Formats: sequence, C-alpha cells, structure tokens
Amino acid sequence: MKNLPLNPKTELFRWGPIPGRFLYCSVFVDINVKPFRKKYGGFGWPRTLFLFGGDKRMLWIDEYPALRRECLKVFINYLLPAKTRKKIYRQWHEEIKRLLRWHKRIESVDLRALTNKELLFFWRGYHKDYRDFWIDGMVPELGGYGADKLFEEKLKNFVSDDELNGVLEILTAPTRLSFYQEEERDLARTKDLNKHQRGYFWLKNSYAGTEILPVKFFKDRQLSLRGSADEALTKQSSHRVRVAMIKQRKFDLCKKYGLSNEIMDISEAISMGIAWQDERKKYIFITLHYQDLLLKEVGRRFGYDKDDLLNTWYYEIDKIIAGQDLRGILRQRRNGVGVDFFRSCRTLVGSEVKRLWKKYEYDARDDLSDVISGLVVSKGSGSAVRGRARILLDPSRADEFKTGEILVAPMTSPEYIFAMRKAAAIVTDAGGLTCHAAIVSRELGIPCIVGTKIATKALEDGDLVEVDANHGTVKKL
Repeated sequence: MKNLPLNPKTELFRWGPIPGRFLYCSVFVDINVKPFRKKYGGFGWPRTLFLFGGDKRMLWIDEYPALRRECLKVFINYLLPAKTRKKIYRQWHEEIKRLLRWHKRIESVDLRALTNKELLFFWRGYHKDYRDFWIDGMVPELGGYGADKLFEEKLKNFVSDDELNGVLEILTAPTRLSFYQEEERDLARTKDLNKHQRGYFWLKNSYAGTEILPVKFFKDRQLSLRGSADEALTKQSSHRVRVAMIKQRKFDLCKKYGLSNEIMDISEAISMGIAWQDERKKYIFITLHYQDLLLKEVGRRFGYDKDDLLNTWYYEIDKIIAGQDLRGILRQRRNGVGVDFFRSCRTLVGSEVKRLWKKYEYDARDDLSDVISGLVVSKGSGSAVRGRARILLDPSRADEFKTGEILVAPMTSPEYIFAMRKAAAIVTDAGGLTCHAAIVSRELGIPCIVGTKIATKALEDGDLVEVDANHGTVKKL
C-alpha cells in the first residue's frame, strides 16, 4: 500500500462512477487545493483522487474517516452558525450576479469577431468570477458531509433506533422547492413556451456535456404533466402544500420528542445546506452552457477537437489562446486524466488513471447474493415494491427508462431526475442520508435504498426485484 495514495482497506467514500468530463470540474478541483482552505480556516477535502476514464466517466474517492473529520469542522464553523451561514450565502449570491452579467456579455457579442486578446479577457474574467462562486459555494457541500453522523448521535438522545431514520428523513428535508420542481411548476402554468424555453434550455446540462433544449421538449413535457387545466392547477398547488407539510411535520416532531434547540439548529443547517447545493447545481448547469460557447470558439479558432479540450484544466485554455501548443499533452490524456490532490495537486494521465480506477472502484465479486442490503433514506408508502430492475449508468439515457421500473444506479445526481420521476423505487451503490437520491425520493414519495455498494453489479436489466424499504433490502425474485 506504500505506492497507493489512499488506503484501500479503510472505508472509502466514492462519488460515481457517472458520466463527466475533466474541464467542467477543473475549477471545482482548483479552488479546493488552496483557495478554499485559505478562506475557510485551513479546512477542506482530505486527500482525494478524482479520476476521468477514457470512457468519459468520472469517479471521486476519499478515505471516509478523514472526510468526516474534515467536513465536520466546516459544518461546525461555517454551516451550523446561522449568522455565518447567512452571511456566506449572501456573498455567494453577489458572485452569482457577477456570473449572470458575464452571461449577458457573452450573449451580446459575436465571439468570432473578438481578437485573441479579447477572447482571453472573456475566458479569464469569466473564470475568475466562477472560481469565487465555487469557493463560497463549497461550504454547504463540505458541511453536509460532516453533519450526518453528528446529527444521528445527537438525535439518539431523544429518539429510539427504530424511529431514527424516519425522524431524520423529516428533519433534513429542505423547506423550499428544488430547481426541477420550480421548472415543473412554471411549466404547468405557463402560456408562453418560448419564454419558458429561454429560462430553462439548460435543464439537461451536466458534467458530461451540454445541450440546448428546444421548445418542443417543453411542449411535450407540458402535455405529459397536465391532461387538463384542473390538473395544472393541482400540480402548482401540490408543491406549495408539500412545503407547508414539511414545515408542519418538523414542528410536530419537535413537540412530540421534546427536541432541543441544538437539534433544531442542526436540522435547519442541514436542510438549508441541501437546498443551497441544489441551487448551486442550477447555476453550474447554466454556467456550463456559457463556458461551452467560449470553448467552442477556442476549438474553432485554434484547431482543437472539443473532445480533447474537455481534458484540460480551465487555465490551460489561457495558454492555448496565448499561442501555446498543447496537442501533445492532450493526446496523452485521451485514455484517462485525473488528479491526486490535498494541499498540492498532481495531474494523472493514461495508464496511471486506469490502474487507480481499477484499484479503487468497488469490486463486488465476493459480495454478490440474491439479497442486497443498504440504508433506507425514503420509505415511500411503507409497502414493499416490486418491479423490473433497470441499470442506468448514464442519466442521458433516461428516455429509455420505463414508468414503474426500479431505478438502479451507482448514485444519482440532478440529471437523473427524468428517470427518477418514472421509477417505482430507487436503489444506488453509494449515498447517505442527505444524498441526492434521498432528497428526491422523499419529494416523489417513493422507496429509496442507498449505499448498497453492489446493486449495479449484482443486478441485471430486467431482473424482477422486491424493494423493501422497511428492512432496507432488495431481493431478486
């Protein structure tokens, strides 16, 4: 293990593998090496591997004990204190305003007509503000990873083990709509689909790529959402009712168990952090569109294939615009690129990425069985659910997912939402109480079991399975 950056025998935190490209994540990595630590007390991610395979998937790995220790410090110092949290959130919104001003500037110019000097000014200026967006926007993510165990231990003083998960499910629920729910609400009531498309064309963007959704996409979805004007009104009001119910259920739990102010403060910090991360993802998806517009112009002007440019650090684009030839470097990254970072960062390529991916991706061969266990994060109706398993490794293929199937994925992220809405239940390899799958499954009212480690390997497409969210099991039938 001397030559390995992480101890494979310890409990590992894995995010992915899901589709993703290095350039789209490179600002996120860069600010976590030094800038975030400099601003936030020296805290941050522990030693991390972030790998991007030649198959255009990405995998993030940490040692879980170190991750919990580091992230707990962020939670206690910056997310839990309400005054501090709100101050950072307000500052983050000022950074969003600067990004939105860049978006208008990019839209208003003919990128082809810019001189190289002007193009470099746009790229550098845009990414300077995008870095600031990420530095403050990292607080809810790191804080969230540090909060779950603390919250569980505190709640055990008030709630029995049998009731713990159900109480946690309610207390960590956000009290505002996700951006997908906002879009659905707006789509249900709009009479101007062209305006709606201009506001939400980015809805299917992800770290794997971008696309501009046409008006027809929203027209078709609007028809599926509402069969009549009455149903549209029901959809709009249901979101308001749900938010009101969450607030009432939290109040009722506080009264029933005599929960302390400390417990409710932690609850508020976690649920705010979850909502903040969702809002952050919205602006990331929008930003990726404008980043792509600039990137396409760089590729066109300097004769680079976009696929190669997606293997660069964002600051390497500066060098290309300034006249440096990076084609040789980028050829080496076609079979994989990644980073090994903590307080410094090393770029990985090719065979080393493959070696580390193979070493750290979970190997389920010794654990396969007809019954899979995991963490229940949403009970749904409380009854066991049966359906055909559908392994979805790439959320861009959500159109192939059929209503009533059991969604099985390595993990979920916002771009999985179109499949999640059709699923009878959700099962993932990775995840915890406050992960994306947990939050969305509760919104949808369907069973969800996360952290199975092996579901995508133990199950096959078409397997008839029973998801029992009372016992945390998935059984082949």
